[in-house]
Amino acid sequence: MVVKQKFLCFLASLCVYTGLKAQQSVEASGITFQYEVKGDSIHAVLSAPTEGWVGVGFNSKNSIVGSDLLLFNMRGKQVTGTDLFVKGAGNPVKDSENGGKNTVLIHGGTQESGYTKIQFSIPLDSKDSNDFVHVLGQKYWLILAYSVSDDFDHHSIVRKHVPFILKR
Repeated sequence: MVVKQKFLCFLASLCVYTGLKAQQSVEASGITFQYEVKGDSIHAVLSAPTEGWVGVGFNSKNSIVGSDLLLFNMRGKQVTGTDLFVKGAGNPVKDSENGGKNTVLIHGGTQESGYTKIQFSIPLDSKDSNDFVHVLGQKYWLILAYSVSDDFDHHSIVRKHVPFILKR
C-alpha cells in the first residue's frame, strides 16, 4: 500500500509540475510518454531511466524508417532537442537540413536519481512534410527510446515500437 501511495503522489506531482490534466500515458521498457491534447497541440512528458538522451517517434508503420523522431538531452540544467526525419536505417536527418523546421517547443526538464524527464509540445499538424500528422482516433506507431549518452549520434540502448491511438 505504501508503494501505491508513493506512486500516486509521484503522479500527482507530475501533473502539477507539467500542467497536464486529462493525461494519457504509454509505457514500455521503463520509458513513459504522457500527453494531453490541448487545442491544436500535443503537450507531453517523456521520461526514461537514463541520464542520456530520450526520444519519441511517430510513424504510420512499425518502422523507424520514415518516422518523425524527436530526441532530447540535458547537459546541466539545459535541455536541448532535435526534430528529425528518418530517411533510412541509421540515417536520421534534421528537419531543418531537409527543407523543414524544428517544430518542437521545449518546456523544461529534470535529471535526478538516474532518470531524465522532458516536457515539450508539438503541433498536431505542423504543415512540415518531415513531421507526422497526428489525427485523433487514428492508429499509428509510437517509438520510444533512450541512450546512455547525451550525444544524439549515439544509438539507443532501448527502443520499443508500440501501437498507439491518440486520444483527447
